[in-house]
Amino acid sequence: MKVKFNSFDVACIVYELKQKVQNLRVINVYDINNKSYIIKFGQEVKSMLFIESGSRIHLTVFDWPKQMMPSPFSAKCRKVMKNKRLTNVSQIGCDRIIDLTFGSDEFASHLIIELYDKGNMCLCNDQYVITAILRTRQDEKEDIRYAIGHFYPFDVCQTLASPTIVALQSNLSEIKPNTQLKRWLNFIFPYSIPLIEHCLRANDLDPNKKIDESSISKQLQAIHTSLEIAHKQFTSLPASLKNGYIIYKNIQGSSASSIMDEFHPIVYDQFSAKESKEFPSYNEAIDVFFYEQETQKIEMKSLQQEKNAMKKLDNIKTDHESRIKVLKDVQEDSANKAYLIEVNLDCVEDAINTIQNLVANRLSWEEIDELVQEGRENSHQAALAIKKINLQKNKMTMSLRDIYESDSELVDVEIDLAMGAYSNAKYYFDEVKHSALKEQKTIQSSAIALKNAEKKTHATIKDINIVTSIKKARKMLWFEKFLWFISSEGYIVIGGRDAIQNEILVKKYLKKNDVYVHADIHGATSIIVKNRSSDPLPPKTLMEAGCFALCHSSAWNSKIVTSAYWVHAEQVSKTAPTGEYLTTGSFMIRGKKHFLPPAQHILGFSVLFKIDDESVECRRKDDSILKNSNSVDSGSQGTIDVSEQEEADAIAHEPESVEGEKMENENVELDDLFEKYNLQISAVPKPEVAQTDLTEFVGTAHNPHYKKKLDPKSLPQKHGKTPQESKQVSSKPKRRQKGKKKKMEKYADQSDDEREAKMALLGSAGIKPDKGKSSSSNSKLKYRPTSTAKNVVAGFIPDGEKIKLTETERVLQTMVKEVKEENCDDIDLPENQSASEPSNVKVEEFKLKPPKTVPPEDIDLSDNEEEPIDILDSLVRNPLPTDTILFGIPFVAPYNSMSSCKYRVKLTPGATKKGRACKTILDLFTRDKNALLQEKNVFKSLKDVDMTVNIPGKVKISAPNLHGHGKK
Repeated sequence: MKVKFNSFDVACIVYELKQKVQNLRVINVYDINNKSYIIKFGQEVKSMLFIESGSRIHLTVFDWPKQMMPSPFSAKCRKVMKNKRLTNVSQIGCDRIIDLTFGSDEFASHLIIELYDKGNMCLCNDQYVITAILRTRQDEKEDIRYAIGHFYPFDVCQTLASPTIVALQSNLSEIKPNTQLKRWLNFIFPYSIPLIEHCLRANDLDPNKKIDESSISKQLQAIHTSLEIAHKQFTSLPASLKNGYIIYKNIQGSSASSIMDEFHPIVYDQFSAKESKEFPSYNEAIDVFFYEQETQKIEMKSLQQEKNAMKKLDNIKTDHESRIKVLKDVQEDSANKAYLIEVNLDCVEDAINTIQNLVANRLSWEEIDELVQEGRENSHQAALAIKKINLQKNKMTMSLRDIYESDSELVDVEIDLAMGAYSNAKYYFDEVKHSALKEQKTIQSSAIALKNAEKKTHATIKDINIVTSIKKARKMLWFEKFLWFISSEGYIVIGGRDAIQNEILVKKYLKKNDVYVHADIHGATSIIVKNRSSDPLPPKTLMEAGCFALCHSSAWNSKIVTSAYWVHAEQVSKTAPTGEYLTTGSFMIRGKKHFLPPAQHILGFSVLFKIDDESVECRRKDDSILKNSNSVDSGSQGTIDVSEQEEADAIAHEPESVEGEKMENENVELDDLFEKYNLQISAVPKPEVAQTDLTEFVGTAHNPHYKKKLDPKSLPQKHGKTPQESKQVSSKPKRRQKGKKKKMEKYADQSDDEREAKMALLGSAGIKPDKGKSSSSNSKLKYRPTSTAKNVVAGFIPDGEKIKLTETERVLQTMVKEVKEENCDDIDLPENQSASEPSNVKVEEFKLKPPKTVPPEDIDLSDNEEEPIDILDSLVRNPLPTDTILFGIPFVAPYNSMSSCKYRVKLTPGATKKGRACKTILDLFTRDKNALLQEKNVFKSLKDVDMTVNIPGKVKISAPNLHGHGKK
């Protein structure tokens, strides 16, 4: 299997790298191990250059596991190369050495990569003096030292020279025995063995032929022709290559029919009969080839670890089984010995008495043994049964057999001389009972121990399967480069991280129907809410966007409670007033600002799960089936009983989750905020809305509408019940009726003007005033324009404050007044009065039409959205067990918008650093008992950078059972 680059591979990849990464800026340098490194290039589109010393160099689309801390060589590369452009990529001669040049002139630095032998990497300055080296070595043949402070020796590198017959003849004497033709030629002209073999086959020469000096002399001309073709292809072919190829090798007796064997820029003649796969580029073929190799290594390693874990479990099971078997054998042996003592009771008793009498007569142990031996010679039954006497332990061993079975074998039974025959039998019976009890306890403890061992083994196997592996690096979603979150009603909210991103955000992504949100504090970020329709945004989304803007401002660290405001996209401009200019990230706000109630600094942290297209389609089908099953045919009935309808609604909503009640309570709290702060803002008139007694906000985020307040007395009652009886039936409010009843009582005395003022606060709905009403009734809602010079983001003047006008502004104000007097089309006169008649009415009777807001030329407000946001359908907060999860995205948003998230914690301003907080949160999510295996895999694959990038600062984590989560 091919594992290294040859000279022709280096030439091809160098040309491709020139086309793809040259002139890109270095973002960072990472090390995978002591030989492999990754250089990250680019700004908008990131490119990852993978370098393995002594083996390969290519661009990769896979996410390789990186080390936590950089090595000394990686740290030095970061210091020298970071933020520099890759100005040149070149191959040194025809050798396997690549020179990467960063910067230019005296600020240039060179990274020399050696792809032969053990490999090496040298970081040099503009004079090619080594400043950092991966491996210091000494070349004894050339007497050259590769170390810091030495010049890199280019004179020993192989150069590209045209092949000549003279060069071939001069090397004939150096041919070693059994040398192949292709290897000898590659030693002289290093075009790579595959390319030389390909050219030799084209001239009908055998590249594998063993050569000597005489055989080469006869074929010098044909060999020279082949080398000329190889030289031409080596110099010209890399510029014309478009594809890459992987050659497969057939394996017999294996489950896989073929495996990847080699990678090449073209299909050589020697591989024409083998299976091959074509790729769009040579770089992609190399990337896939080595990815498959590394994946197979990781799989083999995981398989071996899994086998070791299972073997350990089997050893534990075998040990428990052997212990239980020993206890059973002890029971069987003790029971047999007790039985033999009982059937040979007289013999055992006689032997015990005889030995005790001999000991009592103070005979020596030798004399006792002699007397026992005499008894055996005289065929004494007790003496014959005695096999061994151990007076040191006061025991003897007797060979007993079952007298009731003629073919029974002798069994050695140990007898205690201090006890009688019955006592010895009882001792063995007690051993049986004790062993049986021990066996029972061992079985019980073994069951628990085996269960724990199996659980631990399975957990180990899962961890092995989740071991850091090489995955294809996912493409970052377009909004992930900004501050972002998805509101509880499905709208995407985006904010800039700095002034440059604020500029990009407004100029490129602020479209028609979108909303611009900004915190009422200096230096806050610009926030836009993407609106996919022409309908006004719902109030809750605007509240969440305002909270998000406040948290991502200086108010987070200083813990200042303030408010935010929102305006329409048409009100945001980059055009500064005459004589003034706007800095990067600053914008003019023309018109009325809609202020939001003050919000607390409470964010939430969660994870969005990206599911595949099949899971999205299954979810859509389930939703459509659910909608069809919940649809009710109203029939021809024209009247509805209010009490029964409310009961039906209460029953239908009874199994809803607690989050639904929270959302309803939040709407009530929102109305309380309106009354508390007595906020008055000009209403945005919306046509085709009738003026009725509106009491409750209902409907979806995209189609807001209102219910009429119905009079129960005016509705017909159901047959068989009087109005009093029906009132008694519905007197006990259901769970969902309490909130409705509270709203109806609260807004019973509310006028249209009051409701209009509250709804106009968020601009989510409005009512067109009747023509019959005078303008004085809505005079408090009229907006008095202020000086546009003061109406700049992060530097505006509150509405109630008087403004001192400059001389220029007074002149401009006078000119505008004169123009308005001349243009009668811009003035609504009272009825029965023409524009030519003298005006003797009060000023309040005139209503100036709001000036038409013209979008500035420097901000695009078209409906063409370059970046699709349909991807939001595949980002779910609570995945189902049937969903296929592709990856996860860390999600930081206002905590109120995370009611539907399966995993979430609360973040408030605190003293914990972002990195430590993310590790705590990730550990909390991973140890959740309800977490699925797919979700745990997602948690372990999340990167620290992605998790901390959207957290505004130091935090305090709040979550149920935070420190005791997962403990029994």
